[in-house]
Amino acid sequence: MNFLDKSWIDLPQGVNRATKYPYDAPNLSFLLDQGILKPLTNTFHLAKKIPILAIGSNRSPSQLLRKFGKKETVAVTDVIIKNFDVIYASLISYYGAVPATLWPVKGSEVKLSIIWLSNSQLKKMHETEAVGKAYDFVEFDYQLLNFKSFYNIQGNIYGYVAKFGALNFNLSDFEVKALSAIKAKKRVISSINQQKALKFLASRIINGKSKKDTSLFRDKVISNKKYRLTVIKKLNRIGIQPHNLPWKIIDNIQSKSIKFY
Repeated sequence: MNFLDKSWIDLPQGVNRATKYPYDAPNLSFLLDQGILKPLTNTFHLAKKIPILAIGSNRSPSQLLRKFGKKETVAVTDVIIKNFDVIYASLISYYGAVPATLWPVKGSEVKLSIIWLSNSQLKKMHETEAVGKAYDFVEFDYQLLNFKSFYNIQGNIYGYVAKFGALNFNLSDFEVKALSAIKAKKRVISSINQQKALKFLASRIINGKSKKDTSLFRDKVISNKKYRLTVIKKLNRIGIQPHNLPWKIIDNIQSKSIKFY
């Protein structure tokens, strides 16, 4: 990997911010040091940091740069999660992307990331995830999570899951779909890209049938806050949850923001 390649920290704008979600992420551990991408070495101490499972765009240097700016340093390590997959949430962001959430899937194996945050960075992350409104902050049981980390993790780890669950792609039954941009071994559910997820959403919300309908739907979501909130409320009602939640929701956290990214 070329850490000097500035494309890793390019911030997608406009339509690209939606269509390129969840953005490119290195296939190995790294350090985002005040806006500069570097290899992670053992000289950076993780002991006092809080391990957060990153399942979607939080794996990406560009998204971390957008969230923390050029004055913060964030370490990211790779991790393999078993019996889970990354699927589309029953949500849409203010910039028009259908975001990710975690879903238990027996047999699946997906390579994700752990981001290591200070207490102040964690508070900032809560705001960018709209905790209590769009996402829940959760604690994963160390043994239940069943993962292989290349860095020593003491105790449980934390993360974010969509508060209102997964997007249901089957009007008469229950069907979730994985993000094709995030690769998995032994994947047992079908995967689609961001454009197809948005197309389905447009068909579900406005009965859109064409590429133009999908674009108009996305543009209205981005430009019209009242309309976007109406769409989100509809999605909240039709989201589906796992039968047994394999995580513990930490209830005493509420972000001020309703925007998540």
